[in-house]
Amino acid sequence: MMNEQQSQNNSHAFIIASPDVGLREKKALELACRFICEERGAEPCFQCRSCRNVLSGYHPDIIDISRKSDDKGKLKREIQVDQIRLMAADAYIRPTQSDKKVYLIKDAGFMNIPAQNAALKILEEPPAYAVFILCADSAETLLPTVRSRCTLIRVSGEKAGAVSELAEEYIKLAAKKNPAKLCAFFGAHEALDTEKTTAFVSAVRFCLSGFLSLKKNYNGLTREDAFRLLSLCDRAEEYLRLNVGAKHILGMLCVLTV
Repeated sequence: MMNEQQSQNNSHAFIIASPDVGLREKKALELACRFICEERGAEPCFQCRSCRNVLSGYHPDIIDISRKSDDKGKLKREIQVDQIRLMAADAYIRPTQSDKKVYLIKDAGFMNIPAQNAALKILEEPPAYAVFILCADSAETLLPTVRSRCTLIRVSGEKAGAVSELAEEYIKLAAKKNPAKLCAFFGAHEALDTEKTTAFVSAVRFCLSGFLSLKKNYNGLTREDAFRLLSLCDRAEEYLRLNVGAKHILGMLCVLTV
């Protein structure tokens, strides 16, 4: 049996699962550094030029794949199959600076089924230098066939646990459709900063995905309610990317939830 470190060193594909966007993307960059680091040790040094470029988002051999925006600048609901096909074609172009070429698929759970099937093909027979890191709220948002080709890394922490509890409380209040209690909830948490608000919205999405896949139950919440709240999450995440203040976003959630 390989230990976790050996398993990661011998794998070419990973799923980093956490409802906390910040935690999983931080882990993804740290993992990418392991394959790009100039020191070639068991762990990345985080000090060499290559590691610094990875962490700053400017390394030519680290390729981000994420949802595109539509003509109005709004994020599309899914990562499309054409994006994954382009990634697969690009994977056969050798890295320019490093021995490895790392593809970071942010929000991999948003890949539609054709996109996941296209990803499966390159995951099954990748070039020797290609590494794929899939970030998702939960591994269960990905097809079993995709999961079977990846090493799973679950990322948790005290902050993630606390934010998940907040998300659960919010959805239960939303299911009861009681504006007064929702206002009290958001009033109690109006001091959340941008990072925690981002994690909160992501955790709400994760819980709603569990509800829609019948893995969670919230008394009084309908599927229509869940889809409406997911649309609200999309709107909140779009505003966060536009650097709208956390307090304004929480206020929007308070007003538009019911």
